[in-house]
Amino acid sequence: MTMWSPELSGQVGAKSQAIVSALSQDIESGQLKAGTRLPTHRELADKLGVAIGTVTRAYALAQRRGLISGEVGRGTFVGASGVAAARAETVAEPAIVDLSRNLLIRDAREVKLVETLASIRDQTEFGQLLDCYQTAAGAERHRRAAAAWIGRAGFPVSFAQTLICSGAQHATSVALATLLEPGDTLLTEHVTYPGIKALATLLRLQLRGLPVDSAGLQPEAFEAACRAGRVKALYCVPTLHNPTASIMPEDRRREIARIAREYDVVIIEDDVYGFLPHDAPLPIAAHAPEQTYYITSTSKSIAPGLRIGYMVAPAEAFERLSTTIRTTTWEAAPLMAELVTKWIEDGTADATVRWKRSETQARQSLATGILGDFYEAPPHVSCHIWLQLPEPWRSADFAAQAQKRGVIVTPSEAFVVGRGASPHAVRVCLGSPRRRLQLERGLQILSELLQSSPEPALTVT
Repeated sequence: MTMWSPELSGQVGAKSQAIVSALSQDIESGQLKAGTRLPTHRELADKLGVAIGTVTRAYALAQRRGLISGEVGRGTFVGASGVAAARAETVAEPAIVDLSRNLLIRDAREVKLVETLASIRDQTEFGQLLDCYQTAAGAERHRRAAAAWIGRAGFPVSFAQTLICSGAQHATSVALATLLEPGDTLLTEHVTYPGIKALATLLRLQLRGLPVDSAGLQPEAFEAACRAGRVKALYCVPTLHNPTASIMPEDRRREIARIAREYDVVIIEDDVYGFLPHDAPLPIAAHAPEQTYYITSTSKSIAPGLRIGYMVAPAEAFERLSTTIRTTTWEAAPLMAELVTKWIEDGTADATVRWKRSETQARQSLATGILGDFYEAPPHVSCHIWLQLPEPWRSADFAAQAQKRGVIVTPSEAFVVGRGASPHAVRVCLGSPRRRLQLERGLQILSELLQSSPEPALTVT
């Protein structure tokens, strides 16, 4: 048996993860050879001055990563494949686990990208894509592909009402700049996507948050705000709401649509996560197409670097929206729009969505297993968690102490509209780490933090 005792002083994160990191480094450096027998749980716990359970969790995590193997009655050993696994982890995993960004990157698409770009280069329209300006709303072929992409889930869309934008954030800014004037009131959920808060500030709009529950925006609150007057628009995320991950049921969507029609309030519907759930209800736009500006993009569903967004708008607003696009960017990048169109046509886009659904489901299951009683997974797949914090944790304190241990999450204050009370919750994004092993490490740290108490605050005198 080795006298191995890990050096933890330079490690980031919880003690169990620090042990695994030290083990990985010592295997990779050659200090620990394949077949080396490791200390028992109790022996290592005594050496390090930690609980036996901490060592047990560390050994279990190391075994899942392929670093070690355990044999009943014989002990724990460095695995035969441990060196390769340790080297792979050293290359793949940064010290900080960033769970603050909502994205999921699919690897191994370089060959397909090169093939598609080559096919674009060889087509007769390549010169027009590269050297000519398109119409502000986008080329007709690109808009037809966009309409087909949006409509594949049973929401029929006309290409004549579809505009190509430079991502969903650009589409939202185009809608707001076209429909509202400085000083106008824009309604949204009480906790909402921070990007809409930034746009409201930029355009000098009055942003008002409305109550939400487990099913999303409350229709009675929306109607009360409309009845009070001076409301022009509502921005909402009915499917996989950001940050709560709720999905608004169909009857509530119909009610929101009815209220919008009655009070002549336009709806800006953000559906960038709509591709993930298999059985989400139809968008609000399906129930009030004359009132709704439906927005989605390829950033979440295909790749964030493409920066192509789609907006489906009432026919009467098409030209005004086109003018705003021309004023802000002249047009979305035609080469990027062509690349996305190719991937929609040849099935690459749908294949990517299928992979992302599967990978997100696997990561959500991983989170359920690690976070245990602290997280109850919703009945639908979601790329982010609205993690409710136990007493006495507060959102900002938890996020700060998580970052101190090497994990970045987003506190609820980032999503709250106005100066209202912030929920005791943080958003945890499951897709940011490239590897599940890195996600697992971050979730383990959060789990251990949830089971601890906040560090004492400095006394103010």
